[in-house]
Amino acid sequence: MTTAALGQLAIETIRDPREAARRLLALDLPRSALWTALALVIVLNAAVYGLSNMLVPPPSDVPMAALSPVPFAAFLAAGLIGTIYALWYVGRALGGAGSLDDVMVLLVWLQALRLAVQAALLVLVPLSPVLSSLVVLAAAVIGFWILLNFVDMAHGYGSLLKSLGAVALSVLALALGLTLFVTLFGGALPQS
Repeated sequence: MTTAALGQLAIETIRDPREAARRLLALDLPRSALWTALALVIVLNAAVYGLSNMLVPPPSDVPMAALSPVPFAAFLAAGLIGTIYALWYVGRALGGAGSLDDVMVLLVWLQALRLAVQAALLVLVPLSPVLSSLVVLAAAVIGFWILLNFVDMAHGYGSLLKSLGAVALSVLALALGLTLFVTLFGGALPQS
């Protein structure tokens, strides 16, 4: 895809997320390409995160390890992969027909759009913190709307309410999984 085609797809994703999802699903990308795209989006997100911390330093009481792009990338990778698997598994459990690849292509694209917003914020935050806050809020609301439509299209529900249920149950599953992980392994982690 050319840069112009990606730009048109980004605009279409905002205007008509269902049609954008159809186009993305029709690409029928191999799983290896999806994993590569996921890794690329994670690395680029970590780079933008690191750059934003250089341009707008966080408060001095935040530990330096939390500011490093490497832990951020690991956290983002775990979150994205967990979300992809949770939405696929929960979606199937609720009667959805989507494959792992279907969910993955849509969530990788959504994360790429979030990356574009974050890159734009690098320029906007120093110019207008208030406007940048409004952009963050608008991006969160629009992003959630797109996510609901993407989950609906991936699983073929035909119902945004069922899609909302799949998203809510996936978040619950991720929270329970994280709680279990911390309970089992939290005591084994070194204390600083």
